[in-house]
Amino acid sequence: MTLTVEMILKGTGIGPMQSVGQMQVIPIVAPADATDDDATYAPPQLEVGTSCYGSVALRNANDKPTIVPYGAGWVVEERAQDHAIGSGAFLQAGEHKVLGKAMCIQQSQPGLIARAKRAMTILPAKLRAKALAVRHVEQYNKLWEHITAFNTALGIDAAANLVTFLRSFAKELDEFVAEFELVPRQIGAIVLVGGEIVGVERAPSAAYFAATWEPLVRVCYGSLAIAAGRSRATPPATRLPLITGAKTLEALRSALAELRTREEVLTQQLMSFVRPLRLERADRADDTLDDAQLWTVAGMRLGGQVVIAGDAVKYASLVAAN
Repeated sequence: MTLTVEMILKGTGIGPMQSVGQMQVIPIVAPADATDDDATYAPPQLEVGTSCYGSVALRNANDKPTIVPYGAGWVVEERAQDHAIGSGAFLQAGEHKVLGKAMCIQQSQPGLIARAKRAMTILPAKLRAKALAVRHVEQYNKLWEHITAFNTALGIDAAANLVTFLRSFAKELDEFVAEFELVPRQIGAIVLVGGEIVGVERAPSAAYFAATWEPLVRVCYGSLAIAAGRSRATPPATRLPLITGAKTLEALRSALAELRTREEVLTQQLMSFVRPLRLERADRADDTLDDAQLWTVAGMRLGGQVVIAGDAVKYASLVAAN
């Protein structure tokens, strides 16, 4: 089955573009009559632990099913090896599930993670794509080569330790969280870095999106913005300048209104570009829950995972293919 981004975004609207440095976000919003009370899937609130390297035990602490995003990871304070997963997964309310094809993301730290409720991160976009590609491989160190290359490209000499990237750029990553604001009824986003579309997100509810947005914008997409900022000093062409020599408040208001109009036109152009993009499903679903299936999808520009129930796309997380 072929999907398009148009099918993924069916029934949604868009909000005003937000820009910070090399990153820009177009909010995807639910209809005005949508309520989170109708949401089938709760935000991921998980108890997490490891009993051996390359295996992650999860328990859904919600009273509804949840979707664990692909590339989810857990970076812990204690002396235990951080882990991440390749494929996403469904968890029923209260369900405990062991994912045996997970991966270590901290080469130099031994030790197992004690089971507890823990904050979730989401792998940097480049590593997230690599992790998804090896989701069927049962090998605890399968991402180490890619983490080392990722760190080296950012000037970090830290072998396969993702936590060193998180610590080295903590200030910049935190600023993305603070400066991009969620809008009412936001259930997703189109993400641009360096003027290029690098992500499409659609969540099952505003509550789910709010719970997963911080790890997405901070680490998954923030990592791309940091890399882009290191390679270019000028803002992307999609960051439109405020053109004004205004000497009065009224003239400034007029210039701001003109800028908003130009941004609206640009946003519509970007949406017209992204909506027809095609994605092909893998041969079989990665997970199933009742009538819903979790699929890996890939196209020329984007790839990731989606949840389809009947003919409706309930969830999608897509990152740039290159």
